[in-house]
Amino acid sequence: MFAHLIQDPKNYVENPARPPEVDAYGQLTKLASTFSDVDGLFYFTYAVCVFFFVIITGVLLYSVVVYRRKTFDQPALSNVTHNTPLEVVWTVIPLIIVMVMFAWGFRGSLDMMTVPADARWYKASAKQWNWTFNYPNSAAQSFGELWLEKDKNAAFVLESSDVLHAFYMPEMRVKRDVIPGRNQTIWFNPTKLGEFHLFCAEYCGNDHSKMYAKVHVVTAEEYATKPWDKWDDANPAKGGEAVYKALCSSCHSVNGTPLVGPSWKGLFVKDASGALVGAQREVLVNGAKQTITVDQAYITESIKSPDAKKSVGFEKNNMTAFPALEDKKILGVIEYMKTLAEGK
Repeated sequence: MFAHLIQDPKNYVENPARPPEVDAYGQLTKLASTFSDVDGLFYFTYAVCVFFFVIITGVLLYSVVVYRRKTFDQPALSNVTHNTPLEVVWTVIPLIIVMVMFAWGFRGSLDMMTVPADARWYKASAKQWNWTFNYPNSAAQSFGELWLEKDKNAAFVLESSDVLHAFYMPEMRVKRDVIPGRNQTIWFNPTKLGEFHLFCAEYCGNDHSKMYAKVHVVTAEEYATKPWDKWDDANPAKGGEAVYKALCSSCHSVNGTPLVGPSWKGLFVKDASGALVGAQREVLVNGAKQTITVDQAYITESIKSPDAKKSVGFEKNNMTAFPALEDKKILGVIEYMKTLAEGK
């Protein structure tokens, strides 16, 4: 269930949401929404599997011991090859059990897609390898973090701009594929305050395990302050670092190591006077190499239209465009890049 964190333990460092709490049986994360039917079906299926495993294994072991061949020339104890009543029984009973599971699961799936009339609508946009959230009655967006109000029905329009993803929140008991070219919907009612995990549950590329978002369930009073729209103008580099972790860390390192894209370290350097200036970079413009100086215009263009000037050596790699990223957040990213300069 939490293979994403096993594959990439750094997620817990960069996204320090609380560790998941398990239920009384140690099987599922504690339920934090109203979808209790998911747990009921899980434990019903679990009990059926345990019951039949014990029965079948018991009969098998009994037969092996009691009906074993005691001498080499011992004839078979029975030549019966067919028993119609028995075959009907072991066909009909599993069929009934499987149909119960199907009906139970289908009802739960319909519940997750039948949105209540009073639900508050959000949009969750998936792209390799991050999440972007739009809020009702707010022009602001959040990246890699989502805020919801406790005990308030939350409905989502799900969209993908590239490949197949999945909206998966174990503690809320919801999972829905996010399909390119098609809007999906899902809803739930968060019943506990705290921080929760949102994963992509469909393999979507090399950094699938890093496609994570932290979900904050808060009180009505805190939600009314629009925490997703807060920005520290006095310390834009801090906000820029948060944007980096949410949107850029899967493709760009800050330690000089090239990933899918070039590292951010060294984009700004100190000149002879000690002032921070943009470094020189080789890029491709319409297939021709050019040397440019890194500045605000170049970084803004690279964020909003990354194909305009691709760094030499990374021309075959595709970067996700963020045309809607606010100017203040772009400036914050630039300020964060400056903190990566040697000796800064």
